[in-house]
Amino acid sequence: MSMNKDEILAKSRKENQSGDERAKYIEGRGAVYSSAIMILLWVLLTRLTPLDEAARYTTGLLVMATCFANYAYQLAMNRTKTNILFLALYLTGTLLYLAGFLRFALGLF
Repeated sequence: MSMNKDEILAKSRKENQSGDERAKYIEGRGAVYSSAIMILLWVLLTRLTPLDEAARYTTGLLVMATCFANYAYQLAMNRTKTNILFLALYLTGTLLYLAGFLRFALGLF
């Protein structure tokens, strides 16, 4: 059975629709490294600069929510125990910092 050029191109596009493995790996590693740098900078900035409670909770909420979103996306694409663990941890952090943000920055509690 021979395939014509259009059939071969269509099959190739379908197989490569989600990208090649190397590109996916690089994107994943990039997300991990950028999250690590963001967390490191957050820890350094909150420890070395005088911030009030509202600023501490605001920056914490930004960091936790970003990391939570990263692992939520990863879990949707690839269900692993590691993704579930980090998703749960970042969800907990996000909720704690959200409560502090609502309390100190917006004065709701």
